[in-house]
Amino acid sequence: MEFLQLHYFLKDELHSVDAFINNKAEYELLRIFKEVTNILDLEGELQFETIAIEEGGIKAFYKILSKKKNKRRIKNALIYLAGILSVIISDVVSDQINTDHEYEKLKKEEIQLRIEQLKRELENEEASEDEKTLVIENLSVYIAETNKVKLFKSNFYSTLLKEEKIEHVSTQRLNENLEPITNENIVPRKDFDKFILHSVDIDPDYKESEIIEIVSPVLKKGNMKWKGIYNDLPISFYMRDGEFLTSVINKEISFSNGTSIIADIEFEQKMNDDGEIEIGTISIFNVTDVFEDSKRIETKRKRRNRELRNQTKMDFDNENE
Repeated sequence: MEFLQLHYFLKDELHSVDAFINNKAEYELLRIFKEVTNILDLEGELQFETIAIEEGGIKAFYKILSKKKNKRRIKNALIYLAGILSVIISDVVSDQINTDHEYEKLKKEEIQLRIEQLKRELENEEASEDEKTLVIENLSVYIAETNKVKLFKSNFYSTLLKEEKIEHVSTQRLNENLEPITNENIVPRKDFDKFILHSVDIDPDYKESEIIEIVSPVLKKGNMKWKGIYNDLPISFYMRDGEFLTSVINKEISFSNGTSIIADIEFEQKMNDDGEIEIGTISIFNVTDVFEDSKRIETKRKRRNRELRNQTKMDFDNENE
């Protein structure tokens, strides 16, 4: 059993803060705790308890307890969890959400692989304390790179900025007697902004030449959503291909049960308050083909693009003769 101490340093030797701000900050802190325990596969193996807040600024103590009675089976990641949390909360890694969809996917996979490797290294009983300390520091850095942890830290520090009395905040690992095991990690108020995300917009996920089955087209002018099926899932979307839309309104293209199109599809993305990526508006661009029954119909756009490519090739060949 050990403790994580969170110490709010207040100006003018004050000993109280706004209760709503304090509760909101603690809520974000607990979300960090929960996400880190999930990443370390410790969910269900421990519990967090709080004990009385002390003055001297304000000191909050979080008791970290293992639910397992057999201590020989306790993971080192749990034993050193207070130290990991202390580093994550107080160290600046990045103040930006990874917004590119493909990069974020690769980055997430890379981070997860590195975290798994460091977790294995931490469980190595032959490692010295210095080696374990280095592993904890590296593990903390990689965990702090995950988007959810960044978001919850951002919320935590932006909440603290609303309380003008707070001048510094620090974290520290304590033993069961509330004696320091590590030095305090101190973050001055002037550095709070380094943790705050000023934009959490996620770049759209854009896919080319996808098949979308049309369930309910819009056959008249207006900014109404079409309905379709994409990858066996129902979707509602806006048709952004104006030329194709005009062909539909002019009844040059008809729809029946099972009619599908080939087009580019864009998924707007956003991050919700829980750090999860959600799909926003879906839009369709560049319709090239329509499948009606067993018949494949090329759109005007595709025919025009093919003719342009052929003409360009002919001009190029003529130049080389």
